[in-house]
Amino acid sequence: MALHYPASLKARARLTTALVGAGMLALSGPAMAQVAEIVASDPETVVLNTITLTAAPGTTTEGTDSWTSEWMRSATGLVLSQKETPQSTSVITDAQMKDRNITTVAETMEAATGITVQAYESDRINYYSRGFPIDAYQYDGVPVPRDGVWQFGDNNADMALYDHIEIVRGATGLMQGAGEPGASINYIRKRPTEDFQNIASVSLAYPKGARIESDVSGPLNADGTIRGRLVSVVDSRDGVLDGYTKDRYVFFGALEADLTENTLLSAGISYQKTKADGVTWGGLPPFFTDGGLIDWERGASIGTDWTYVDTERTEAYASLEQVFQNGWTGRVVLTHVKNDMDSTLAWISGRPDRETGDGMTGYGTRYDGGYRQTNLNAVLNGDFQAFGREHQFVLGAMASKGEGTYYGYGSGATFPVNIYRLNGNYPAPDLLDDPNYTSESKSRQFAIYGTSKFNLSDDLSVLAGARINWWDGEEGSGGAPTADYKFSGEVTPYLGVTYNITPTYTAYGSVTSIYKPLLLQDRDRQYLPPTYGWNYELGVKADLLGGALTTSAAVFQTDQRDVAQYVEYIEEEFRSVYESIDGTKTRGFELEAAGAINERWNVSGGYTFRISKDRDGTELFTDQPRHTLKIATDYRVPNLFDDKLTVGGAMRWQSDTISMPWDGGSIAVRQGSYAIYDLNASYEISDKAELTLSVNNIFNKKYYATTGFYDTVVYGDNRTAELTLRTRF
Repeated sequence: MALHYPASLKARARLTTALVGAGMLALSGPAMAQVAEIVASDPETVVLNTITLTAAPGTTTEGTDSWTSEWMRSATGLVLSQKETPQSTSVITDAQMKDRNITTVAETMEAATGITVQAYESDRINYYSRGFPIDAYQYDGVPVPRDGVWQFGDNNADMALYDHIEIVRGATGLMQGAGEPGASINYIRKRPTEDFQNIASVSLAYPKGARIESDVSGPLNADGTIRGRLVSVVDSRDGVLDGYTKDRYVFFGALEADLTENTLLSAGISYQKTKADGVTWGGLPPFFTDGGLIDWERGASIGTDWTYVDTERTEAYASLEQVFQNGWTGRVVLTHVKNDMDSTLAWISGRPDRETGDGMTGYGTRYDGGYRQTNLNAVLNGDFQAFGREHQFVLGAMASKGEGTYYGYGSGATFPVNIYRLNGNYPAPDLLDDPNYTSESKSRQFAIYGTSKFNLSDDLSVLAGARINWWDGEEGSGGAPTADYKFSGEVTPYLGVTYNITPTYTAYGSVTSIYKPLLLQDRDRQYLPPTYGWNYELGVKADLLGGALTTSAAVFQTDQRDVAQYVEYIEEEFRSVYESIDGTKTRGFELEAAGAINERWNVSGGYTFRISKDRDGTELFTDQPRHTLKIATDYRVPNLFDDKLTVGGAMRWQSDTISMPWDGGSIAVRQGSYAIYDLNASYEISDKAELTLSVNNIFNKKYYATTGFYDTVVYGDNRTAELTLRTRF
């Protein structure tokens, strides 16, 4: 097989890393991997002979210059190709992120098939798939819960730490344990490389902003058995909201040591600090007192010159991986997450008068606190012989403990707000020295799980598995008595079937499940029963053009039982009241393609349709679009600038949405269908330097990104641009 790339940064610098990534989990030594000689026949052609891996292939995408990835283990814990995985999957690779100047998780999710991004305000963001909020997150396959409404900064971390993101749509209870049935997101961290590399980049952004990034990796001793990596980022820029600025500081360090030819010790730590000023708390009111819709000016903000959100997030991990003589692999991973936040916020409520602009009230308060999460995971996987065939298995156990505490210091002081004079220059409130609001939570979880892939014939395989969860904890807020909860022996089954129609096309079907303990109370302060979700999916996947282009088509149905429905908010008790409803059903289908059309042309695209209804036929989740379409491409222009110019673009379209009622007095807000267009271009200055320009929302479309959160609206970003110079030494 011959891969043709220009003699450039994208060819020379990435070739070795691609091969290292392909065999990363094989560790070192000829017992695990045989890599044939690599021969560069000319400056523009690289010939790869057959590569045979007897250990599990890795999933590093750095250096591949590809917009897709063949291998993943996010769905079942087994190392499977995307074509062998009986669920809808997507991968946002290192190459696509660099080609499009993607630097944050939110930008990555905007590029992912079927994912919608909703912002509660300037600094809290949530993601949705198939109508459901995504609350299933993993780091290198280890589930790490997020702390709900307090996730300031969690959902928009910097992508400099990660090689790529894997997304599995549908219920993912087998690997996650508990959560919503929409999707799971697996962040795959960067790893130390076998060869030395020093990558640095400088970016200038519009609106005003700058970014400096450094990434140094390579062996730390003569024989390369100890390797390290250091990543650091300083990012400072203005937002599209008036008066909003945000500084981000990122550090990531990782070490790997080959203790023996069969034993790998890994450890790492990351630290992210953000300082955002002029932040908002909630969105803008959509209506005047006369019921007319307010057409807010671009950049309009309810932030003030004294509102801020500061966050600090630290992640530390250590893992020990052992390949046994029979080829089985064992891995133990310890992970600890520490997340802290401090904020002073201003909430604006009411409806203004159309003529005077008066009628709104501001309320200032301060919140601080944080959460801690510790996870221990142990996994054993390998092959076994039965009935004359080879099969695969994975067995795992995990234990986690988390706790969070947050404090509020609101004095109840208010100030008047006029929408025609939103200058942010409101008097800062006198806040309390001691908290008058406390939110505390503790949780413990233990689980065992297992999956096997039974190869019944050369073409037919069955994947069967289950997870058993034990979950308990306690929580209390607003002065209410602390309530305990406990769920024991919850079983989450998994069943999938794949059939190779031809060497190119594979059909699949799966039944997956997930449950979610509801830490929500009814009017009598009783916890609601867990929500159970079942996902049924049928699809076809294909690896086209010799595997360079991965494609899929799927139909799905998600059934839920005991779904929480908001009833009211009891002001004097500082709590919301919910009730359970049965019979929700979500149906839809998805199409996706990602990879390369040829050696010059990368593409990524996906379409999703879904509709959700309750047992009475009433449509649910109307604030989420029924239809989404995302397309991105990148093309190296031939015979122009010595083959050094690459141009690309992206489009994301969604159908109309209608806000969900927040209370009995809510007025629905409709956002019509809209499309956002982006452009990007890269020029290879030399084989060690590349210049990339990206322009997002090139037509400066004005639209609601979020409607209905506490009866407010949040506008999407205006036009932005970023110019990046990336060098490699």
